[in-house]
Amino acid sequence: MMLIITNRNINKSNFKEGIGDHEAFGDGVNLKGLNEVRLAHAEKKGGQWQVRLVKEPSKITANNIPSKKVFAELRERLTLGGKNGVFFVHGFNQSFKKNLEKSLAIERTYGVEVIAFSWPSNPGGFKTKEYRQAKRHALASIGALDATLEKMGAYLKVPFNKQALEACDTKFTLMTYSQGNFLFQNYVTNARYEDETSLFDNIVLCQADVDNECHSQWVDQIQVGKRVYITINENDYVLKWSDANFQKARLGRTAQDLNASKVLYFDFTCAPDVGNTHGIFYKNKKGAYWPESSYIVKLFFDAVLNGNRGEEVPNLRYNSNKNSYYYSL
Repeated sequence: MMLIITNRNINKSNFKEGIGDHEAFGDGVNLKGLNEVRLAHAEKKGGQWQVRLVKEPSKITANNIPSKKVFAELRERLTLGGKNGVFFVHGFNQSFKKNLEKSLAIERTYGVEVIAFSWPSNPGGFKTKEYRQAKRHALASIGALDATLEKMGAYLKVPFNKQALEACDTKFTLMTYSQGNFLFQNYVTNARYEDETSLFDNIVLCQADVDNECHSQWVDQIQVGKRVYITINENDYVLKWSDANFQKARLGRTAQDLNASKVLYFDFTCAPDVGNTHGIFYKNKKGAYWPESSYIVKLFFDAVLNGNRGEEVPNLRYNSNKNSYYYSL
C-alpha cells in the first residue's frame, strides 16, 4: 500500500464507491491552489490501480489530523515489516499513472516503501512551452512540499523511550529526480526551509535538471541526517535536450566543477550498460526497463535508497582530482 501526497487536481468522476483508478488525479493543479495537498493510498490489484483518498474530517482538531494518523501508521508498518522508506519527488512530464508505476517499480526493485510526492509536471502542449510551464508549477509547489516535510518530520519521529528506539531500525531516504530537483533547489533556497530534511538518512539528487553553475551554494545548505549524493551521466540524452534549449550545463550531466563540500558525487558515465540513459536507476542503454538497469548502478541505488553508504559499493573508486566516484574494475 503506497502513500501518495499530491497537489494535483482530483478527478472525482474517476471514483466509484470511494475507489479511484490510475487517473484519480489529473495533470492540473488542485482547485484550492498548489499549496493544497491531499493524501491517498494506492495499490495495484489484478493489474489495476485502486486509489483511496484519506478522509478529512469536517472539523480538524489536534486529535484528528489525517496526516498525523497516516504517518504514524506508516512508521508502524515499516517497523513491523522491516522495510525502509523512500520519499520520491518525480520529474518533468509525469502523469499520475506514470508516477504510480515508477514508484511501484522502485518498491519492488529495492525492497522499500515509497511515499510519492506527486506534483503537476505534465501540463501538456508544445514540449518546450510545456517544460517552462512545468517549471512554474514546480516553483508554485514549494509550499506543498514544505508542509509535507514539516508534517513528516513531526509525525514520523520515534517516541523518545528506550524500547521504541531499540525497536526502530527504519531508515528514510529522499530522492529527487530530474526536474524534481528544480523544485527541491528552490525549496532549499526559500525562506521557508529550515531543517525539515534532517529526518532523512540519505538524500539523492538523481540526474538533476538544474544548473551546474554555483550549485554548491544551495546543495551545501541541505540539512540531512547522514549523506547527500549527486548522480551524473555525461551522456544523458534528456539533460542534453535541456542543455540545448536552456543553455546552462545541467548538474546531472557534467563532471566539471564538482565543488560542493558536503555532498558525494557519483559519475556513472562509464558504468556498464548506462549509455545515454536518463533514468539510470531503472533503465539501461538498450531501453530495457525494470530491473534491467546497470548492475553497478543498481547496487548503488539499492544501498542509498535503503539508507546505507553508496561509497562502499564494490568497483566504485574515488577520483580526488574530479571529486567524484566512478566505475572501475
